[in-house]
Amino acid sequence: MTAFFDAPEELREAIAEFFPEEEWDNAADISRLESGWSAFAEADTTDALHPCGTLLRIVNGVKVTSERSIGWFQINACNLPPNWNPNHLFNTRHNVGTAHDMWNKRGWNPWFFSASKLGLI
Repeated sequence: MTAFFDAPEELREAIAEFFPEEEWDNAADISRLESGWSAFAEADTTDALHPCGTLLRIVNGVKVTSERSIGWFQINACNLPPNWNPNHLFNTRHNVGTAHDMWNKRGWNPWFFSASKLGLI
């Protein structure tokens, strides 16, 4: 479990709380690729001309749309209910708990490019 034990302590604690032990390394690796292990990472490609979900380009047959992705797992706030405060995703437990919920429903597919690089999908 090298990736897991190399991750920041706050992230390790949340991964261990939410994910099954056999997924700890995968969760840590996904987070590292997505955010560089930064709780405050943010990728915001939205603007007045490109609101959430606007097609930006196609990479290897995969549509890339405008997003506002936040925190350890780069959770896309564009996909959350409109009344949900996206700033909660900067909180480690909220971010990792949301990532776990996504993983539980769809496996590593929500992190397509990172999961592909790691051979998880």
